[in-house]
Amino acid sequence: MNSASKDYTEQKKHVTKTDNVVFRTLPGILGLLQRFLLCLVPVLGILFITGIHTYLGWGLYTEQYVGLFITLVFVTAFLCTPASHKAPRNYLPWYDALLAILSLPIGLYLTFFYPQIVFRLGELSLARDILGVLMIFLILEGVRRFAGWIFVIVISTFILYGRYADIFPGALQGIGTPWARLIDFIYVDPNSILGQMTLASGLALAFIFFGNVLTSFQGAKHLGNLAIASLGGLRGGSAKAAVGMSSLIGSVSGGCTTNAMISGTVTIPLMTKAGYKPVYAAAVESVAASGGAIMPPVMGIVAFMIAENLGMPYSEVAFAAIIPALLFYVALFIQVDLEAGKKGFLGIPRAEISKARAALREGWAIIPCLGILIYTLMIIRLNPTFAGIISGFISILFLIMAKSGRGNFIQRFVATLEGTGRMLMIISALIAGAGIIIGVASVSGLGFNIAYALTCLSGNNLLILLVIAAVASIVLGMGMPPIPAYALVGTLIAPALVKLGVLPIAAHLFIFYFATVANWTPPVALACFATSALTGANPNHIGLISMRLGILAYIVPFLFVYSPALLLSGEKLILIVLSVATAVFGTWILGIGLIGFLYRIVPITQRVLFCIAGVSLLIPFNQDMKIGTIVNAVGFFIAVTLLLWELKSRRSSTNSLREGDTINV
Repeated sequence: MNSASKDYTEQKKHVTKTDNVVFRTLPGILGLLQRFLLCLVPVLGILFITGIHTYLGWGLYTEQYVGLFITLVFVTAFLCTPASHKAPRNYLPWYDALLAILSLPIGLYLTFFYPQIVFRLGELSLARDILGVLMIFLILEGVRRFAGWIFVIVISTFILYGRYADIFPGALQGIGTPWARLIDFIYVDPNSILGQMTLASGLALAFIFFGNVLTSFQGAKHLGNLAIASLGGLRGGSAKAAVGMSSLIGSVSGGCTTNAMISGTVTIPLMTKAGYKPVYAAAVESVAASGGAIMPPVMGIVAFMIAENLGMPYSEVAFAAIIPALLFYVALFIQVDLEAGKKGFLGIPRAEISKARAALREGWAIIPCLGILIYTLMIIRLNPTFAGIISGFISILFLIMAKSGRGNFIQRFVATLEGTGRMLMIISALIAGAGIIIGVASVSGLGFNIAYALTCLSGNNLLILLVIAAVASIVLGMGMPPIPAYALVGTLIAPALVKLGVLPIAAHLFIFYFATVANWTPPVALACFATSALTGANPNHIGLISMRLGILAYIVPFLFVYSPALLLSGEKLILIVLSVATAVFGTWILGIGLIGFLYRIVPITQRVLFCIAGVSLLIPFNQDMKIGTIVNAVGFFIAVTLLLWELKSRRSSTNSLREGDTINV
């Protein structure tokens, strides 16, 4: 087998398991049907996004395409996904065949009849109610397979609330909607399932396709070589390479658990070989992989959702997210560096770095791939969905110029389409579930009621409301990828923050950060479960270490809510520069306190003071300069004093060692 075939075989291992979901592989004609449908989902999406139908003179509502998309993803989901861990994986049970058949009419009805439906949205129809009930049932079953019973119970509770909202007490009392009208609203109204599935069939499809292009055509491998070549020779180089590789891959893929699986197969063995314990290596990878969702330019597609919700250009959202994301990765980088110094871990062996550098000579192709994405999004500002598709196809042209991306072109391209189809099955089912909740919140007035209830619960105290919102976002984000997690918390919680005067972009980024934090926060930490499968370590133990490594993700959102300086918005340039500079310095100081090492093992008293100084330096400067200046000044004074003390201790130890050496001579 040649090297290109080996690379492709290794890559295929990653695309047969997505977001910790195991897929059924059928033999014979049914197996071919599986692969055909998986490929057909992105192919039809690409044709619609690029507007091929308009050149053919076909006038289509977007909802007609979305209806076809719904049918395809649910038929494929029941063909490809076992009902449970004990369900057969080599043949199709009768009940899954039945569910696949029942999935046909729920979307095809919209495809064929939406031009008539759009003029009769207010009218009730028995056919629509029957198909609406069927769609809700199929969505709940899909959600159960991909996310478990908890999310199913949450969705079911919201449906019941939509019907009986008028009997709830106090702030939760809303508008009760008769079953027929509620089901009709959930099924055909753009403010419910259809609105969210439009997102899945457009933005999500485009950037999942782009991410799978990089994966199948070795772009992810080139990013890994770039990280190893640039960071591998440093102290603790394997862990630093893991941070770099995961941030690069995650910034364009945005899939936390998928990123962990792809990057972890490379970085975790490197870390364990260097001496890191498997549980620590898994934690580093879990946090680094999850952080890709908050790292521009793509941010797990959520940046585009935020831009759409706020009616602002995507570039402004990505620009605002840069500093918090960099602080997150700086904090992680500093901690793995200090941990390596504490344990005496060296860099990756020079021979392996040389191999990475040699491979990187042909990996230049990844640079224009990222460049064209940034150019289409930021410079000429194409429609993000169109930009993702165009960038994906142009990236293929560059990646096949590299030797490792040249072989098995047809197989690689089919793997790209199949991988896109698999990820879309999961994302679409979960987004459809979130769409039900959003629809209920819209028709019952629950969104306003929750905002009012949270405001009352906090006593109009912003800090208390932020804590409540953070906990709620983590809970709602558990067990879900970033897209449906944000769709939920953005609808239910962000309005409460805005109501108390929080800048809208800060409110939405706040809840998204905490929905992302759920990926490594026990007990339901999907990224930790993914890396647990690679290391055999306990996922909860991985999660506890991950919480310490990702501590800045729990702190920074509170900071940019109180001062937009860290979002590069709303403050004078000098205040932004000071806030960013002291935050970076504070991140280093906080890392010293958390790890307990600088030049030597830091005593517990100094560690506490380092932590206090680090947190103080993280406080952004405000317009009035009073509180921010005082807190930062105190933190800076404590930090410098501690650093000078540690430097003096190091010199004393060095001098003592030299004197001892002289005496021994």
